[in-house]
Amino acid sequence: MRNNSFEISVILPVYNGSRYLKESIYSVLQQDLNNFEFIVCDDCSTDDSLAIIKKISYENPGKIIILENEVNKGLFGTLNILIEKSSTNLIHLWSQDDIMKPDCLTNCKLFHNRYPFISMSYHGVEYIDNDSKQIKDIKNDGTPEIISSHLYANISIRWGCIPGNISNVTLNRFFLKKTGIFNDKMIVSGDFDLWTRLASISSIGKNNSTLIYLRIHQEQLSRSFKSIYLRVKEDIPIHSQIITMLSENDQIKALRWWNWKTQVSYYNDYIFLKRKGLPLEAKKLHNLLQQNFNLYSLFIKWLIIRILRLIKLEIGFYKKILNR
Repeated sequence: MRNNSFEISVILPVYNGSRYLKESIYSVLQQDLNNFEFIVCDDCSTDDSLAIIKKISYENPGKIIILENEVNKGLFGTLNILIEKSSTNLIHLWSQDDIMKPDCLTNCKLFHNRYPFISMSYHGVEYIDNDSKQIKDIKNDGTPEIISSHLYANISIRWGCIPGNISNVTLNRFFLKKTGIFNDKMIVSGDFDLWTRLASISSIGKNNSTLIYLRIHQEQLSRSFKSIYLRVKEDIPIHSQIITMLSENDQIKALRWWNWKTQVSYYNDYIFLKRKGLPLEAKKLHNLLQQNFNLYSLFIKWLIIRILRLIKLEIGFYKKILNR
């Protein structure tokens, strides 16, 4: 039975996050919303992350629930543990690197109160660097506040994972009961997979308020060269599912984009890994592409796009493909 005394839960998976962890946790504790639940789970960190969590909890009694994994579960396995432990209908995902603005939780709660029929929402972010200095903003791209399943599919098949992160996402537990939680077998794209399952059964929300500072640094898995192969491997079936969410006419257009843009980007990743002197990673990706696509055709399409890019005709070419 769920606890109705809290309005929203914040769940934070931690693994070797000591560098930014204190700042991240305190930004949650300093929210202007008082009635929220904060659960932190350490995933067998080998640094002093757990000690930092316990020290902050000791100094702020009753504010943090601490969980400790006995074996390393990975990001999505740990998120699943935290979701199951949380007690509210609204669940805000959080990251050990980032900083919440003081009104983040209040704003997310009000957004979901306004749109109770959405399965999840994501909000705007501002980017910061290693030293917490602002480096760039995300500009409003014109996406509406309510994103239907069809619109989600049209956007995602072209641009990938819409929220881009986990720390600007709020989940509605009611819909998680229908889709299930994260696929803990995934390493990189478990969030993209869950967002797609949620969007397939309900509209999702885009909250245009910028409510967190999202940190960009080289230690993140998503910025590691070794994550490229995993991302491509995990994204291929997700994109296949997204295409099925579209109408027959839009499926034809999406497949053109998939063939000429997405698949070519995968081949470009392969070339990138070779040029970076990572032959093992490049070979793994090469084999994956060979298993899923016609490699010769992929090379020809990649070569055509490279030539068009050199003569600055690439954008017009893509527009022509989509409007055929």
